[in-house]
Amino acid sequence: MKRKSIIYVVVALLCLTGCTNKRHALKQLAVENLKQSMEYPKQLQVLAISEPDSAFGFSYFSQKEKVGIVRIMKSVTDSIMKRTNNMQSLDINDFYVMDLAERQMRANSDIRQMLSLATDKKEWTGWKVKIDYRAVTHHGMKYNAERWFFISRDGKAVVRTFELPLP
Repeated sequence: MKRKSIIYVVVALLCLTGCTNKRHALKQLAVENLKQSMEYPKQLQVLAISEPDSAFGFSYFSQKEKVGIVRIMKSVTDSIMKRTNNMQSLDINDFYVMDLAERQMRANSDIRQMLSLATDKKEWTGWKVKIDYRAVTHHGMKYNAERWFFISRDGKAVVRTFELPLP
């Protein structure tokens, strides 16, 4: 009886270790993909990495995540409007505003595309990981963003990314 208990404990620990290693590998894959996409990868600062979560399609977000995305997009719009006096004093030489607006438009386009591809199918397609980070633009300005990585079932490839600017 005691021997069976020990075997169960060992099996449980091995399962936990395997899951932990898999989660670490998924996070590492996302970080490496992010670094490869940066203009200045040495200046990249990873601020936070979410725990890998199941994805059901490459445009799947939970209701809580959708609310967060809408909140972020609203705060970016508010930031641009405040800085430009509701677009009354837009300065095209203000690289911060122009870059933020460009990144927001790109995110809006991605959101529209993902909504058009969304289905009601609940088939597991892999994993998703979110990274909050700080980087530098080609103008030398620091910016913050969060990028979502959709990773294949086997955890070996990033299938899709989606980025939201942070004000």
